[in-house]
Amino acid sequence: MPGYEQKYEPCELETAVLKLAPYTPSLHTRPFFEGVSKHPELFRWTPTARFASADGVDDWAAKVMADPCRRLFAMIDKTRVGAGPAGHSAPEGAVAGIVALIETPDQLMGEIGLLFTLPAFQRTHVTRTAVALLLRLAFDELNLRRVQWRCQAENTASVRAAERMGFQKEGVHRWNRVVPPGVPGNTPREGDPMPESMGLHVLFLAICWDDWEGGWAERTKGLLEKHV
Repeated sequence: MPGYEQKYEPCELETAVLKLAPYTPSLHTRPFFEGVSKHPELFRWTPTARFASADGVDDWAAKVMADPCRRLFAMIDKTRVGAGPAGHSAPEGAVAGIVALIETPDQLMGEIGLLFTLPAFQRTHVTRTAVALLLRLAFDELNLRRVQWRCQAENTASVRAAERMGFQKEGVHRWNRVVPPGVPGNTPREGDPMPESMGLHVLFLAICWDDWEGGWAERTKGLLEKHV
């Protein structure tokens, strides 16, 4: 859409149990890095190489946030006040991970991505509440038509999480992504110009405005009103 521009204002989204705060390296990098550094399995299904240091997280986050169409949030579990990693105070709650809303504004489309929920917060209210908040932002405030979710088809945990929130499977895009060297994936053919970088077959799921207005908005409201 020629001439269409999206300008973001920083925003916080929250319920009684979770806050999505704009990612701030000085507040969030160290507890996030300490959370992921002990769990290399978190990178099994991501196109992101494992972070070697807190500085590596900062460099990655800076690249993410340099794109004005990406909103990167820290997920703050408000039920765990004072429960930060050793040496960290957590007056508002513990850093439970990160998530982003990535927009394609000229197509009125968004994507929920860059989702890392730390192991101590998995299978709790954290992921579902974060996704619900982003869906409400996307459809009720930004008036997007479509929000998508991408993952490898074999990542059943991610697929289930998306489907629980109303996302519908649309199909697999084969060889959709080239990942950094060292990140697992499908082996390219002999003579490939990037032989050290594997490829990913990516499953697309989506929830659209008519799904939202057809019942998922009300279901999401119920999720956001839960205290745990």
